[in-house]
Amino acid sequence: MPPKDGYIEFGHHAKTRKQFTEWSESGKWDALLRYLHTPVDGFIDIPAGTLHAIGKGVLTYNISRNADCTLRLYDYDRVDPATGRKRPIQVEEVLKNVNVPDRLIEFQMYPAAIEHGCLVTRYWDEPGLYTLIRIQTKDGGRFLHDGFAFYTCVKGEGTINGVPIRQGETVLVPCHMGWITLEGNMDLFLAGYRNENGDF
Repeated sequence: MPPKDGYIEFGHHAKTRKQFTEWSESGKWDALLRYLHTPVDGFIDIPAGTLHAIGKGVLTYNISRNADCTLRLYDYDRVDPATGRKRPIQVEEVLKNVNVPDRLIEFQMYPAAIEHGCLVTRYWDEPGLYTLIRIQTKDGGRFLHDGFAFYTCVKGEGTINGVPIRQGETVLVPCHMGWITLEGNMDLFLAGYRNENGDF
């Protein structure tokens, strides 16, 4: 069954690769697939090899490493309206790459703090992986991030160092720009990267 409204499919219940294979081959999706209720403002990290699918009514902001490969185990028997056919699945590849057993990661809620006129939530900052920060402004504020970063506006509109931005748009700010001036009522996500030495 597809994820219910407000839920995501995240990981699975199989204890061994043999059990995973048996349940998937026999279509025992209710036993295999694990569903999580999606809290507003919740954060979850998705390690490589984790089954996941987004349910209806769930708005997500996702960042990932550059990759052009998506492996599908099960597509809820949906039909592609453009072709009239079911989308291809890659069962054998999934069985080779899926995490078994799963780490059973849950959503986490992170505290927000006022910083220089902005409400800031720091979700993740791991060299060699990614940085993710949420910045919310009512009128405006300042923010300091030395590395290059993509600022995506998920709600509202305003400017970043005088550059207009509104919902659905992203602005790239190069590294070593110093303090960034934010104006407007905005909900922004900052996505960045540092190498394993901590350099940008």
